[in-house]
Amino acid sequence: MIKAALFCALYALLNVSGAAIIKWKLKGKTLTTLNEWIGLLLNVQVIGAFALIFLSMLVIFKALSLANFTFVIPVSAGINFILTVIAGYFIFKDHLNLISFIGFTLIISGILLLSLNSTQHA
Repeated sequence: MIKAALFCALYALLNVSGAAIIKWKLKGKTLTTLNEWIGLLLNVQVIGAFALIFLSMLVIFKALSLANFTFVIPVSAGINFILTVIAGYFIFKDHLNLISFIGFTLIISGILLLSLNSTQHA
């Protein structure tokens, strides 16, 4: 299970990194014209971001080969969620309020409970 959890963490890191690069390249863009879309899609950093996201997919395949679906998907989603909130807060200056924190806590608690249940039945 530890090995699968490490692959889940690597998946999330690659996935969120790729998405963050794309978000960064979208700063100030509205993508209203075809030229804006083509320019974005042909940007070297965006192509690299897509490569990270594709690599994350291969990593999650490996995690799925090592552990139960009911463990891998919630754990990888939870780690992905945590890293997304961290990136949003520190890199993109997203604001979190009390309701956000409560929702975040409930989601992570649910994911932990699901993953604990699936490891007991593995």
